[in-house]
Amino acid sequence: MLVSADSKAAYIAGHGVLVSDEFELAPGVTIRPNPPHFDLRTVADGCDTLADYAVVLSMMEFASFYLEIREEAGRKDLATKAWSSLWLFHLLALACRCPCGSLYSWSGSQRVCFAVATPHTTFRRPAEPIHASDQQLNWAHTNLASFATLQSDKTFTTALMSYGNSHHLFGHSSRIMQLWSGIECLFRVSNEITRTLAMYSALLLEKGDANLRYERFREIKRDYAVRSKVVHGTIEDGDVLEEAYSRASKLLASLLSRCVELSRVPSTEELDRAALIGHIADKVPGARAGQSAVGK
Repeated sequence: MLVSADSKAAYIAGHGVLVSDEFELAPGVTIRPNPPHFDLRTVADGCDTLADYAVVLSMMEFASFYLEIREEAGRKDLATKAWSSLWLFHLLALACRCPCGSLYSWSGSQRVCFAVATPHTTFRRPAEPIHASDQQLNWAHTNLASFATLQSDKTFTTALMSYGNSHHLFGHSSRIMQLWSGIECLFRVSNEITRTLAMYSALLLEKGDANLRYERFREIKRDYAVRSKVVHGTIEDGDVLEEAYSRASKLLASLLSRCVELSRVPSTEELDRAALIGHIADKVPGARAGQSAVGK
């Protein structure tokens, strides 16, 4: 993350959500509406390469919000904090159940320096951003520590990257396959994949009525059957593919969000026990930190 020597703050523009007012997402990190629009000369002077100049200019049209990152300890600490703040775009995506990503960053007062803040530089017009509610922003703020803990869980981060990267792929078929690979990774299923994925997902998402879990189980089985047809190239209907992509996207986002709320990815053993005796519980009275919890 490029940070100017005279900077006490860095900024990262993003796309995917709209906010009405500023909101402190994390200590020293504030989400703000209405990203500033820089003129051509400022962008040209602040970019190191012609490629960066073209990317920043094109992405400026789509920026829907930005993060302000402040750190008084110095340039190095500010750069580290800004780099770590890139994960917050994934947290916002889970909170709002929609694609949300970083675009470009800038810093500096006398001379504004720009840098590309995404690996997806082949940029196409994205979906329209959604308005983030107070409830969604508060969810992100409340679950920040849990989300940070899960960054050390490779299963979680691999599934999270599948979610984030899928929306940049060309065509709904590719997106569907990428999303379902994330779901499969999350549960580490090797046998009876359709049934087991549907059962584990329903157990994780539906904490209440058993009938609701069963209906969710049936829905996910049908969706996985569509995924299988996509893999074998037997579906060409654009509307069917678009709907299947939307459902798979919401499913993976919901599963990842539930893992954040639990502060863990439930183990296969925990899910198998839950299938027999109940649902996944948030906590068990007297359970040690990190211990699996199964509803009674």
